Amino acid sequence: MLKLLRQIKKWKLVTFGLLMLVAAFFIYHQLGNRMSRVDEAKFLIGQLNAVLDAAEQYSRDNGSLPPITSDTDTNFGYLNINHLIENPGLSTWQGPYLPYDDAWIGGDQYIDHPDYIATQLLLKEKDSLWVRGSSETGCESSSSTCSVAACIWLVPTKVAQEINKIVDGSSSIESSDATGKIRYEKAFGGALVCMIGDDYPMPSEPLN
Repeated sequence: MLKLLRQIKKWKLVTFGLLMLVAAFFIYHQLGNRMSRVDEAKFLIGQLNAVLDAAEQYSRDNGSLPPITSDTDTNFGYLNINHLIENPGLSTWQGPYLPYDDAWIGGDQYIDHPDYIATQLLLKEKDSLWVRGSSETGCESSSSTCSVAACIWLVPTKVAQEINKIVDGSSSIESSDATGKIRYEKAFGGALVCMIGDDYPMPSEPLN
C-alpha cells in the first residue's frame, strides 16, 4: 500500500511538471505576445494586490485568514487559499473573494489563475528571507509578527524582475530576490513571483 501511495505521489509530481511546461509555453506565446514587459508587470502587480485584498476581506468577514493547509508542512506557511473561493462551512463567509477556479492538482495550497498557472497565499515570518513557500520561514504561534504574501506561478523571469523594479526599486537581474516587498525565483519555464502584504496573527485552526 505504501509503495502504491509513493507511486501515485511520483506520478502527480511528473504530471505537475508537464502541466507547468505546457502552460508556460502557452503563456510566453499568447500573453507575452500582446503585452510589453512593463505592461505585463503592471498587470501582475494588480493581480497580486487583488489576491491580497481578497485575503484582507476574508479576514474581516471571518475573524482570521484562511488556516494553514493540512496537507503541507506547517513550517512553510501555506494558507488554504481554497477558502477564498469555496465556503469551508463558515456562517460569516461572504465570498467568493476571488473569481478563480479550484481545478488545480497541487492540493489546498493552490488555486488556478486565469492567465498564468496557479495562485498561492503564504503567511511568513515578517522580514524573513525567502523566495518561495517551501522555505521554512512560515508563521508559527511563537512568531512575534507575520506577513501575508500572494504568489503567482509562472511568469516570465524578466517580468518578475520588472515587478521588482517597479515595487522595490531594484534593478537587479539576478535569478531570485529574497528581500523587499517582492520576492521571486526563476524556475523552469518562468518564475514564481510573490508580493508581501499586511501583517496578521496566526489564523484560527481549520475546521475538522
